Amino acid sequence: MDFPSLISFTLFASVAAFTPGPNNIMLTASGANFGFRRSLPHVLGITFGFCSLLLAAGFGLAGLFSMVPELYEVMRYLSIAYLFFLAWKIATAERGCRDAKAKPITFLQAAAFQIINPKGVSVIISATTAYVSGVDRMAAEIFVLVFIFFIVTLPATLAWTLFGTVIATFLKTERFRRAFNILMALLLVISLLPALLK
Repeated sequence: MDFPSLISFTLFASVAAFTPGPNNIMLTASGANFGFRRSLPHVLGITFGFCSLLLAAGFGLAGLFSMVPELYEVMRYLSIAYLFFLAWKIATAERGCRDAKAKPITFLQAAAFQIINPKGVSVIISATTAYVSGVDRMAAEIFVLVFIFFIVTLPATLAWTLFGTVIATFLKTERFRRAFNILMALLLVISLLPALLK
C-alpha cells in the first residue's frame, strides 16, 4: 500500500470509528449507566471483534458475501432484529448501575455482535474491496488495515464511553436517566436506517 492510500485509508477508518453507529451509541449508554471501568470489556470486545472480522473478511469473508449475497441479507435482518431488541433493553433500563441485576455487555457479547453489526460489516466490506489491491500483497495489506483499524477503534470506543460517563453526571434523577436511555434507544434505531433502506 503506497503512502497516499495509507493516508486515505487512515482517514476512512477514523471517520468510520468515531462517527455514531450502533457500537458507539451502546457504549455511550453503557458509560452513562455502568461507568467507565465496568464498560471496558464492552470496549475491548468491540475492538477485538471488529479487527478479527476485518481479518476474516480480508481472507475470504467479503468474497463469500459476494458469492452468496443471500447470506449477507440473512445477517442483515438478524442484525436489525437484534439491534431493535437492544434498543428496547436500553429504553426500558430503569436503574442502570444501581440495579444489581443490570449488567453491561460482556467482552464476548460485544465481540460476537460485530458479526451482525450492519455499520461494521458495511465498513469492513468497503475497506477490503477498496484498499486491498491484489493477491500478491494481500496478506501484508490486510494486516496493515487491521493495525490501522485497531489504533483508531480503541480510542474511538474509549472516547464514546467517556462521553457516556460525562453525561451520567447530569443524570442525577431517575427521570433524566430514563429520558437519556430512551434517547439512546431512539438513536440506535435511527442508526439502523441505512440498513433498513437498502
